[in-house]
Amino acid sequence: MPCGRFLGSGFERFGGYGGGGMFLMMGFGFVIFLVLIFLAFKLMKNNPHSHFSLSKDLANNTALNILNERFVKGEIDEEEYTKKRIILNQKN
Repeated sequence: MPCGRFLGSGFERFGGYGGGGMFLMMGFGFVIFLVLIFLAFKLMKNNPHSHFSLSKDLANNTALNILNERFVKGEIDEEEYTKKRIILNQKN
């Protein structure tokens, strides 16, 4: 067939890679999949009812760190430190 001689087979038309567009679309689909997974984790992290949410623990831990620093600097006495530490631990 004369046309096959000039156009070549499907494999040869794409420089020997056989349908390069297929690999491009697979790569594009993979990128979209990764973006969707990233967004799902981001939304779960910001949801206070999610298991991934650490905001309460982080806030309580930060408050305890501030309390410890104030005690070490001498800004509060031991009695006040103990009372506030008990209150913070009860919230946890």
